Amino acid sequence: MLTPFGSRTFRRLILRAAMVTAGAALSCGAGFAADDVSLDFHEKDGHVNVAGSFLVEADPQVAWDVLSDYDHIPEFVGNMKISHIQIREGNDVLVHQVAEGGFLFFTQKIRLFLHIIETPNRTIDFKDMAHKDFKTYNGSWQIDPQAGGKELKITYQLEAELNFSAPAFLADDAMGGGAKDLLKSVRQQILLRQARANILHPSSLTMTQAPQTTPDAVSLR
Repeated sequence: MLTPFGSRTFRRLILRAAMVTAGAALSCGAGFAADDVSLDFHEKDGHVNVAGSFLVEADPQVAWDVLSDYDHIPEFVGNMKISHIQIREGNDVLVHQVAEGGFLFFTQKIRLFLHIIETPNRTIDFKDMAHKDFKTYNGSWQIDPQAGGKELKITYQLEAELNFSAPAFLADDAMGGGAKDLLKSVRQQILLRQARANILHPSSLTMTQAPQTTPDAVSLR
């Protein structure tokens, strides 16, 4: 049954809810300034293309632990209701996810069974195998250390196509906002975990930052 706004609105609600899921499919606002993330979003006739990124000062392992923490995504992503590893064989993972998004008093659940291929501390490639709400739904997360060794660039990409067609209603700005919230949430969680790591393991700072007490001190890096 169509909503009072018609099938176009319903399709846009699903797309907006979809922005809270992905590859690890993540989302939810974190309250950062707009300049903290960059986003390129396009939607036409049910086809969605998203390319986003942000810079963050963190250890690559910390960033990886956030992106690959599939079972605990609902703890730091408000709209993710279910995220659970079904099967893991080495770096191949099958994750069941259910996210919920909406607009005003309308809500829509998004169901995904993501086949994830990991390249540890580097990339996460994901693809929906269920095809319940999407004909295609695939993308990736990538971690790239920047020159100087202090910052990481986290890149997110998504290509998706709805499993049905309908006209459009809601503005692209609203849709793109869901993807921007996704990136802000991930960035916030990385910063939180890095802060904890710095407190619990101060010795994890790079050896080049530690003072040398003798002329014969040798760097382990």
